[in-house]
Amino acid sequence: MIVNLNYWISLFLFLPRFVTPEDGTIYEYNPDNFRGQIEDMDGNFIMFYAPWCRHCTEFQPIWVELAELINTKDSKFAIAQVDCTLHPKLCQETDITGYPTLLYFHKNSFSPVEYKGTRDLPSLTLFLSEVFAMKSGVKEADKSNEVKIYSGMAYLTDQNIEKFVSKGQHFVMFYMPWCKTSQRLAPVWAELAVHYAHSEYIQIGKVNCLDNEITCKSFDIKQYPHLLWIFNGRIMGVSEVDTLEKLKAYVDRMMLAENHDPDKFMKKKKTLPVARITEETFETFLEKDLVFVNFFAPWCAHCMQLNPLWLKLGEKFQNESRVLIADIDCVRSKNICEMEKISGLPTLILYKHKKIVSIENGSKPLENLVNMIKEHLDEELTNENESKLKDEENILTKDEL
Repeated sequence: MIVNLNYWISLFLFLPRFVTPEDGTIYEYNPDNFRGQIEDMDGNFIMFYAPWCRHCTEFQPIWVELAELINTKDSKFAIAQVDCTLHPKLCQETDITGYPTLLYFHKNSFSPVEYKGTRDLPSLTLFLSEVFAMKSGVKEADKSNEVKIYSGMAYLTDQNIEKFVSKGQHFVMFYMPWCKTSQRLAPVWAELAVHYAHSEYIQIGKVNCLDNEITCKSFDIKQYPHLLWIFNGRIMGVSEVDTLEKLKAYVDRMMLAENHDPDKFMKKKKTLPVARITEETFETFLEKDLVFVNFFAPWCAHCMQLNPLWLKLGEKFQNESRVLIADIDCVRSKNICEMEKISGLPTLILYKHKKIVSIENGSKPLENLVNMIKEHLDEELTNENESKLKDEENILTKDEL
């Protein structure tokens, strides 16, 4: 029995140097696995502590919460800790002089970045976003335009966002590191990314507007955080909710298959403010009384700048059953754009009973576009009233006869 016990003890001591913990738990590092973890993982955020340290024990619940966000099954980053009372030599070699000390190690680097900010979850999460980008994460991806995705979160930049969001559905947070509201939303956004990490229908992402000024200008971001729903490169919705449950509900609502089916879209209250028209759905969508279409291309900078305004226009008429605000991607639906003789982008065409009644080249003030639609709606209402009066007169004439 003693032999067996010694066997199992020796086997345990010589297990592989990095043993992944259960999802959400903290990695415990020691001299045997410390170096191996830093060589193996893309990044390690490590707390050096002592059990008798009051500040350490007060901070422990927040550290556990951060681990629950980061230490998922497929994560290549680790939230870990080292007990300096058990491993004093390791802590001495790492130049630990006080507790708790928080150090971030990039892959294969033993020159850590020390965290000196406030010890709260939003600040820690934003720090991780920044250090991910410093070396092993987004900055390397910038050169190849590759999008790095960690724990379900896509890190988007000036170099990679255009191609990445041009296909599929994306829910993106535009933020500033100094913004307190952005900091409060950061852990919630991280949880949302983890929740949809394995979804084939939606990708959660984020853009640091401090480092990616061109992108944030092209999307006309003027307040932070700004949450945009993007479908095939087009802004299809803006969210202002800030709790995990409300964000999940918003995502689930925007992903409804009904929103992409023109027949169902036409028969129910519009969930999306702007309809997505393709070559297959063009004729179906034109059945509305008034259809205002923005002809665009993903590469067109002026088209990108028009996005927020077009979305606001769609929101203004979202509950008007006779009006449909829509757009057509001239790259994906080239035949329609050729048929409608689109020669410049963006081009805004207003259809009334399938006939073109107005063509505008380039962006116009929102008020002008709203008034244009209202004028045609008023004409429609006047014509309907005149038609009713004529019908009533005909009925009276028949009665007199």
